[in-house]
Amino acid sequence: MTQTRKTALEALLAKMKAGEGGWGLERPKELHTDLVWKAWMGSFDAAFALHLAVLPGWEYGYDGGMAWVKLPGLRSSYRHNDKEGITARAWLIAIITALIAEEPE
Repeated sequence: MTQTRKTALEALLAKMKAGEGGWGLERPKELHTDLVWKAWMGSFDAAFALHLAVLPGWEYGYDGGMAWVKLPGLRSSYRHNDKEGITARAWLIAIITALIAEEPE
């Protein structure tokens, strides 16, 4: 059975928040890339490249283990603080959270 894009993203997010990479889960095609793996492992460059690829035009920021993404002009943002202080991982989770929020119900 094929999952919806939103369901696949939610399953991936739950695994990542639990401290697992989420590999082996069905993922949307734009996330079938080594950028996700590299960002999960701590590559800041990979998190940045993934952000540009899937959230073009979105603002971003980071400090320590905290990362956030938001659409310009909006008050709400999607942020995550990685308990291990891995900014790239926090940024990856913020990206996935934003992608989920952008999906229709």
